[in-house]
Amino acid sequence: MAMRIYFREQPRTLLLATDEYALSFHCVNDTTEEKSSNYTEPDNNAHGSGNSAASRVLVDFTSRETIDITRYRPLSSLPCYGCLGLLNVDGDVFLAVITRSSKVAEPVADIETVYRIHALEFYCVSRATWDFVVWDPAGNPLDTAGGGLMSSGETIDLATASGGGAAGTPGAGFIEHPCASLRKLLTDGSFYYSNNFDLTNHMQSRSVDPTFDIDGFDEAFMWNSYMISELVTYRSHLQPDEKAALDQSRFLTSAIRGFAETVPTQIGATPATLTVISRQGCRRAGTRYNARGVDDEGNVANFVETETILHTAQFSFSYTQIRGSVPIFWEQDVQLLSAKVNITRAFEATQPAFMAHFEPVVAKYGPVHIVNLLSTKPGEHELTQRYHQHIRQASHGILADQLRETQFDFHVETAKAGYVAANRIIRFLADDAEEFGFFLHDNQTKSTTLEQTGVFRTNCLDCLDRTNLIQQIISRLALEMFFEQRETRPGNDLWIRHSVLWADNGDQLSKIYAGTGALKTSFTRSGKMSIAGAIADATKSVSRMYINNFVDKGRQNTMDVLLGRLEGQQPVVLHDPINDYVLAELNKRKSEFTSSREISILAGTFNLNGFLYEGDLSPWLFPSDSGIQEPDLVIVAFQEIVELTAGQILSADPAKRQFWEHQVSRCLQAHGDYVLLRSGQLVGTALLMYIKASEVRSVRNINGAMKKTGLGGMAGNKGGVAFSCDYASTKLCFITSHFAAGMSNVEDRNNDYRTIARGIRFPRGKTLKDHDTVVWLGDFNYRIDLPNEDVRRHIKLQNLEELYKHDQLNNQMLNGQVFPFFSESQISFNPTYKFDNGTDAYDSSDKSRIPAWTDRILTRGSNIKQIAYNCAKLKFSDHRPVYASFKVTVHTVNEPVKEKLSQELYAQRRGYVGQLLDLDGEDSEKLPPPSTDKQKWWNNGGQAARVTIGAPKPNMIVNPYRPANPFSPTTQPDFISRDALASARTSAYLSYPEEIAAAAAASSLAHHSSSADLQRPPPIPRKPNSLSGTSLHSLSSLSSSSPGEEVPPTLPPRRTNTASSSSSRSGFLDFDTPRDTPLQTFPSSNISRTGRPESRSNGTAGSQSRASSTSSTSSGPLSGPTIIRRQEFPSTSLPKISRSPTLPRHNEDAPPPLPPRLSQTFSVSGSSSSTSATRSSDPRLPVSTSTFTSTPASRSSYTSTTSPALATSTSTVHDGHQLPPKLPPRPSSHGEIGTTSARSPKLTLSSAGLLDDDEEEEVKSINSSWKALA
Repeated sequence: MAMRIYFREQPRTLLLATDEYALSFHCVNDTTEEKSSNYTEPDNNAHGSGNSAASRVLVDFTSRETIDITRYRPLSSLPCYGCLGLLNVDGDVFLAVITRSSKVAEPVADIETVYRIHALEFYCVSRATWDFVVWDPAGNPLDTAGGGLMSSGETIDLATASGGGAAGTPGAGFIEHPCASLRKLLTDGSFYYSNNFDLTNHMQSRSVDPTFDIDGFDEAFMWNSYMISELVTYRSHLQPDEKAALDQSRFLTSAIRGFAETVPTQIGATPATLTVISRQGCRRAGTRYNARGVDDEGNVANFVETETILHTAQFSFSYTQIRGSVPIFWEQDVQLLSAKVNITRAFEATQPAFMAHFEPVVAKYGPVHIVNLLSTKPGEHELTQRYHQHIRQASHGILADQLRETQFDFHVETAKAGYVAANRIIRFLADDAEEFGFFLHDNQTKSTTLEQTGVFRTNCLDCLDRTNLIQQIISRLALEMFFEQRETRPGNDLWIRHSVLWADNGDQLSKIYAGTGALKTSFTRSGKMSIAGAIADATKSVSRMYINNFVDKGRQNTMDVLLGRLEGQQPVVLHDPINDYVLAELNKRKSEFTSSREISILAGTFNLNGFLYEGDLSPWLFPSDSGIQEPDLVIVAFQEIVELTAGQILSADPAKRQFWEHQVSRCLQAHGDYVLLRSGQLVGTALLMYIKASEVRSVRNINGAMKKTGLGGMAGNKGGVAFSCDYASTKLCFITSHFAAGMSNVEDRNNDYRTIARGIRFPRGKTLKDHDTVVWLGDFNYRIDLPNEDVRRHIKLQNLEELYKHDQLNNQMLNGQVFPFFSESQISFNPTYKFDNGTDAYDSSDKSRIPAWTDRILTRGSNIKQIAYNCAKLKFSDHRPVYASFKVTVHTVNEPVKEKLSQELYAQRRGYVGQLLDLDGEDSEKLPPPSTDKQKWWNNGGQAARVTIGAPKPNMIVNPYRPANPFSPTTQPDFISRDALASARTSAYLSYPEEIAAAAAASSLAHHSSSADLQRPPPIPRKPNSLSGTSLHSLSSLSSSSPGEEVPPTLPPRRTNTASSSSSRSGFLDFDTPRDTPLQTFPSSNISRTGRPESRSNGTAGSQSRASSTSSTSSGPLSGPTIIRRQEFPSTSLPKISRSPTLPRHNEDAPPPLPPRLSQTFSVSGSSSSTSATRSSDPRLPVSTSTFTSTPASRSSYTSTTSPALATSTSTVHDGHQLPPKLPPRPSSHGEIGTTSARSPKLTLSSAGLLDDDEEEEVKSINSSWKALA
């Protein structure tokens, strides 16, 4: 069933849809925001690093008919055949979708189908950067226009690639898709899926049933279990009918890795199909040298379940075998010419993991017959001996009579007679093969006839070539037993096809684990070994050596990302408010499933100077002042365990380490029952970890790492060895190191520390900082910066504090150069270096080295408490051993109790939320999506919330006549031409600012903003105005507004300049009074000698007004016809208000004071009320009275009365409407002068003929100040 992928831009949503249902994905955290253009492509070798946060995704499964598909666009023309899940890669969420596959197997005809994955896409849920970019199999972007690779000089602009394609811009090479390595892995031909049956289980477990039950999937073989886990959890929360619909839609797909193929054949005249399916386990998946042995959970490397299926119309036959690495703790050093086997854990410490492996195997398959094909060579022989010991030990416990063993040295048996001699193994297996039987299903009666009751488990060193050949023989043996029971003899064609299938199976599994095809496949296919086959095997061996040394590390990292095993990798979490509540409650109630206890640790470090010692180590490992009788953990570190000669540096002798392992074990066993957990050696540096036998089951995930620092990191004479483990639920790390020697080589020692601290990497990417507690011990070689004589004198006087002040390590730590966040207990013992061997005397040789505390133990962690810190009196070396004892608090989580409590809380919360649902049956009002920074909910059609206004053309200015409210309807452009504005103002036929602006707009090439097209927000409720009648905002009949919409104040008509102010630019009266504040009269003010305004108490201007004025021609540029005075309407006086300069805004300078103005009276009248405002000027000046009148039916009229002394001042009249004389301009509320805005005109004072000489100079000074500010 093919699906299609769609996307929606706002909010970013991906939709996976079939004809009936749809599954949507929406990222709900801050990763939904587009990343900035300076985004740096992450390192693809560090997928899912700890820096990335857990991503939250909202998933919704619904019927397609309920979705408005018109709001979505196709994201790709490719069909989708299955969804593998969600993955967080470097902070982005990707949806993995299969886009191309082919049918390769059909175990049960017309019922079960297996597909191989050939192509898949990772669609980004969180952002659109990778949309519509086509990638080649190597992960490079293709030129979508030309169809070829983009040139090496082109790259993808991550800031602009979210559109309709990838625009090539000059760059520095290709930009690789974040999931390129994952895509390469998943499309290498080794991944398979099925949409109609459970591919993760063999036929006997699933039976021949067409049902598709996701709950029954075996996660041990499901390689996308990490990616799909949250979707499976989401499915579990659905109602039964929704769950059935989701399963029917086949949105959730399980993928296995291994091999699957079906070939047609015949059994006599009956048509049949022969199928081989191999499922590789994913719980300890990895490459050849990176995944060996067993882990603490019992998972082994290269664990594969292989099933042979023979199907006809009458029956279905199935036979299952398993293979896997030897289930003990062992590893191999990766070197060019050799790979020596190292067993890393003692027998007693390994047995729990051995049992953890075989117990579930026996429970699933029944009794296990172990077929061990290891040789008697030194490395493999050691594994064989330990393997045999564990099998014998397990047979005495709960696995008695469940494990059987056959030791078959493949190389010895086939050395003379060739690979044909491998058939000799049949005589050892025939009895159990007959006892185990096989699975047989009767297709006619739909019933099971026989079941397989046991399994063969085959292994060699790699579980590849030898194992595959022996498993083919066992598979043929089972088929022969089946045909013998049915008294049928198949033709040779069936056996030929059987051999070819097993050869292909071996090649595929070998490519997965080792990188090349299997060896010996020439014999597997044809039954004989040819010269060409031998040459091919030699070529494959060379290729494996190259791949193991140079390629496997990257492949291992990619597998860890796919499986979610990388340390610090953040998962994709479904946005589930109920689950968030459960997690919060679990955190509050963690005391119900979490317990804490203290464990004791003894750590000791000793530079042996290459000596062997057979005496008692108790003074060092069990000191009387340690405060601990039997520590739970014992950490022993050695330096110079061998003499650091050139030969030892190239190939260290493990015999010395084994000697000291024996010596330490003998000492520990004398005081208690201890087990060696792990040991490691780097030339002369060694680290041993012991644990009490009763605490073995408390420690898990024990891993080791090494880092060389000698000769620039090439030699191991200096360096560090580290162990990591989980003690209960607490992560512990122990590391020993040997730094550079030399009195003055402080910086070299610092560099050694930095190299080791940064270079130590445990499996899954774990580093030192990922642990709760770290204990670092060793020979750090830091010295004391004092003369030799002074140091020895202070030692005799026991003045250790003075020595510690000059200790290099102490000073380097204080300066922050090394060991940040580490601490060291107070030193109360003498320097431990350098002594004459066997004595208490410090170095008496010719070099006479200065005594120093070279051997140290440091700790880091909040849960560790140090008890003792001292040195022991063992004198055979030139160093003294140092020891420290600790108490560490570890936490234990009871997972079953936690899971049970989690389920109870979820069910309880879900029931509570269900009671709060609206059950009235009415559909809720469909509300628009909430506003964001880029879109407002009242803007329809996806209009942007912000509009970019382009830069104006030359000689353009901001239109001073646009309303202050940007949402008010207006036809005014944003910018107008200066020339057009000046021309419009000189017109004698234009009396109002609106007409001036309209004329200016018509004659200029103004730049129009698209902001006028934006939809206005809904009206905002406001308090009613306190003014009765018409408010100030509705005085002008030219203003229009819709109900509830805020309208800017109407500008009053302009007036002509008087003779005394003809040089001033036009200004506009601005009322900065809130709408709900009554208008009041303004007190008069004038300019003092200091230029500051002074309040004066005067009478109203109405008492000083004149009834008439003399008309004259204005000297200003906007002179017009003779003024025709109109009759003044009676007006009522408004309450007086205090007129004060406008207060500056926050962080702005206050504007200078306003100049004095002439006394004016403004009378405003409307249809229902009339208002007036009065100003009084300096009493020394002539009085001018003006009246402004407004009526609803006509334009405003303005009447001016001037005293005889100002008879030269006139006003203009147009269309019978008197225009007001210009008022002196006022400064902008922003404190800026000279802008061309209507609210911030340039201010210039003119006082010709009105002031005496001193006052004239004062005004000139003020004008100069204004110009300077402008």
